[in-house]
Order: sequence, then C-alpha cells, then structure tokens
Amino acid sequence: MTRLSLIWLILAAAFGCDKPGDRNEELTYLREILPAELLDFSHLDLPSRDNIAKIKTADGAHLGLRIYPGQPKTHGGIRAEVSLDYPFQTEDTVRYTWKFRLPEDFESDVPQNRWWVIGQWHDQPDRTKDETWETQPSYSPPISIGIAEIENRLAIGLSYGTTLGNHKQAVSDPIPIQRGDWYTAQADIRWSQTENGSIELSLVEIPESATLMKGPNMNNAYQHYLKVGMYRHPGIQSENWIHIDQINVTHLTTSKPAKR
Repeated sequence: MTRLSLIWLILAAAFGCDKPGDRNEELTYLREILPAELLDFSHLDLPSRDNIAKIKTADGAHLGLRIYPGQPKTHGGIRAEVSLDYPFQTEDTVRYTWKFRLPEDFESDVPQNRWWVIGQWHDQPDRTKDETWETQPSYSPPISIGIAEIENRLAIGLSYGTTLGNHKQAVSDPIPIQRGDWYTAQADIRWSQTENGSIELSLVEIPESATLMKGPNMNNAYQHYLKVGMYRHPGIQSENWIHIDQINVTHLTTSKPAKR
C-alpha cells in the first residue's frame, strides 16, 4: 500500500464514511480544484472534515484548507494539504501551477516566524525497488515554499536543494504578497540528482517575482510529489485558512525518447 492510499484510509475513518477506504467523498472535494486527468494521482492529507471546506462564489468554487489549535497530527505533523503524486523521470522538466489566497484576516507567526510551508515537493520510497515508508529515512522536502511576515508585510520564500546529510539549502529573497488577493504560483522544475536540476518559480500576477535556483533537487531517483496547503511548526497556535484552486501539472520536456 502506498502512503497516499494510507492517507485516504485514515481520512475515511476520521470522516466516518459509510465504507472505510471509500474515495467518493474525497473526490467530491478534489474535483473542485483538479482536472479529471489528475484525480487518480491526488489525495487529501488532513485529519478530518474540520480541516476542509468547499467555498462557493459567484465565480465558481474552490477549496478552503484549515489548521486550528489542538487539531490531531497527520503523519506526525500539523497539516491540511492536497497531495499530487504526478509521475515523471529524472531529467524531465515539469510545470506545476495552482492558485492560492490567504484571507484578509490571516494571522501570521510574527515576530517568531517559525517555519510554515504552503507548498512543497517531497521525496518518497522508490516503488521500483520495493521500498516502503517503514524503511525510508525521513527527510525534509528538497523544495518548499514558506510564508512569514517581514517588515509588516506577508511574504513567501523558496527553499531549494537536497536535504540529505548536512546539505544546506539555498533560500530565496522574500516575495511580498497581500492578504485577500489571489495569486497563481507557477513552478517549472527540471528534476535531477545532478547540477542539471533547477526551478523557476513565479507568481504570475507579480512579474518581478520570478526566482531561479539551480542544483540537485531530488533526495532519491524516484518521482517527488507536490503538496499544497499548510504544514507548520506545532507550536503555532492560531487558526488559519488558505484557499486553493486550479491545480494543474504538465510535462514541458521528457528524458524518454518519443514512442513511434
């Protein structure tokens, strides 16, 4: 069983679904923010219905993901995320896009600014080698997008680089954002365990936000998966929502020769 399958089994039990492991309710949420062709790769990673809501507006629907004081941990952490395990090979270049919004009443962790992740790409066991989560060492994500409040402005920042051993990640300059505004994150990633690796991250609405980082970005040779939402330091005690919409993933280049 994969970790993403396990996520839904746990979630189904927490939701009190009629049939343990049933995906029907999960899919009603995921269909609000994902195209049909990506649903099979996607799951919710959160402890209960208290962490998620469908939000209807005049422009359509999107998801709200909530973290609150005292909520149960999921996989050892305080989180409410959508996981997307999109397949690729090393040296492929993949584009990830999604829209996000932090509400006008979003409470940051200023002045402590403890770690708070709203997007990450995480390694996982290599299924081609029959590896499992029980034997897989635990590493921090090699690519993550965090939030903080700097000089009275909310901002995001990119952390980049493998997290094996004592490797130190590179950290981008902060990109200021406004509470209440929607942003479109676009990340073009060349996946590699060598210096060929790179990411170009931008917020489409802020042209000057484009950030390029280079170097190895895979903790192992197996596909890393995207997680969008919130995952934060367990000591943060505020209740927070993040709004998510229009997640999409496409290949820009592939390392495999074209089939004839």
